[in-house]
Amino acid sequence: MIDDANAPINKTEGDVTIASFAELHNITLAMTGTAKRQLDIISRSLEPVVYDTKDFLDSVKNMILTHRGKVRIVVIDPATLISRNDHRLVEMAMRLSSFMEIRKPGEHHAEFNEAMLIADRKMVIYQKHSDRYESVANFNAPRMAASLSDNFDIIWQHTVTIPDFRRLML
Repeated sequence: MIDDANAPINKTEGDVTIASFAELHNITLAMTGTAKRQLDIISRSLEPVVYDTKDFLDSVKNMILTHRGKVRIVVIDPATLISRNDHRLVEMAMRLSSFMEIRKPGEHHAEFNEAMLIADRKMVIYQKHSDRYESVANFNAPRMAASLSDNFDIIWQHTVTIPDFRRLML
């Protein structure tokens, strides 16, 4: 467990327990900074303290521009983002729509309440309850990542686009 926002993150040893939003942000940053091919994210409302920071956005943008990575995001409660209308990750997704997509769960998964970030089908952050920051991370968990990726793919297949997150380009 990380005690403060500047503590080093161990990327090689098993599971890391996350007990605060600062830890969640730091580990998310470390993971996205390492990712090269793909990020799959399920989040309640793309919590700004984690997903709307300059460091996180720079990390995602670097993955996309340097490695031509792909980002798929499922937002469980998009109404919060729509009402805010200023989330920088949503803006980035609208600008880089060839590489990033944000959708909401279909009716089969409307009550889904977990959160996760899967990077390159190897690294994982998993929250049993999407409305809490307590979670487990692992930088080298290909089996866990494969299982969560399979679940993510099933949810993704039944997602619905969010019209408010589309930009009409003329």
